[in-house]
Amino acid sequence: MNNDSSQMEHEVLDIFGTLQSFIRKAAPLNVDMVLEGETGTGKDTLARRIHQLSGREGPLVALNCAAVPEQLAESELFGVMAGAYTGASKSRAGYIEASHNGTLYLDEIDSMPLLLQAKLLRVLEMRGIERLGSTRFVALNLRVIVATQTPLEKLVEEGKFRRDLFFRLNVIKIQLPTLRSRLDHLPSLFERFVIETASKHHQPIPARDPKILNRLLSHRWPGNIRELKCAAERFVLGMSPLGCDDDPHLERNVHLKNYLRQVEKALIQDCLSRHPKSIESVISELGIPRRTLYHRMKSLSINSPEP
Repeated sequence: MNNDSSQMEHEVLDIFGTLQSFIRKAAPLNVDMVLEGETGTGKDTLARRIHQLSGREGPLVALNCAAVPEQLAESELFGVMAGAYTGASKSRAGYIEASHNGTLYLDEIDSMPLLLQAKLLRVLEMRGIERLGSTRFVALNLRVIVATQTPLEKLVEEGKFRRDLFFRLNVIKIQLPTLRSRLDHLPSLFERFVIETASKHHQPIPARDPKILNRLLSHRWPGNIRELKCAAERFVLGMSPLGCDDDPHLERNVHLKNYLRQVEKALIQDCLSRHPKSIESVISELGIPRRTLYHRMKSLSINSPEP
């Protein structure tokens, strides 16, 4: 495995945790997939990883549906024959045809116009296309992965997404977790991003600061992993990781007891990871008695450190 592949696997393992075993089983299957999750949760990374594990010989062809003007979307997806319309001087393949023997990844599928959704449905059913201006059917071998921030079921009920296309795509749906639901991963992820950023900018790695970690664990992370990477870069460059002293994204209606348990668990796990063989150092840094530490570890389902 090359360095890029190894780094991607590490990132997927860190971010998606228990999803990893399911991803490995699902990736080689010849079925379409829906990736659902907030912005910055790693949908693009996961799509690349699924393609990498699929064994498909063709390329991963990615298109952000929201970035293509509606009037150009059909020709971009399906390709065009010379003379199909004014200005079409050359024949060219579209994104769908280019993904033959590989994977077509359609990000922000919820932005696709309804008329184009109907044509995509036909592609999925027939496994082939006709370029604009042509009646010749081109058979294709491809897998389709789509990504959305808004649940497709909700869009179907609102009349913004075709029900038949939803059922055709929704063979396997993967819900990507938010960073705020996986705070136990935050310290190690932040540290790794800091190391990577320091190397990129040829800067020294800043010293750990418990106050900064507390602030990071209290943040709501609406931008998820992408936002955490930016925070790490600001930290390396000598700025406040969150960009200001006051965090505007704290969720006021969060269930305080459960939220504080997540923060406490992440703090204890981070401390244990840095002092795996010195419980004295752990209780000294946390400022709690040994008995209290063991009680909290049991209550929070934290494994004991190696002796």
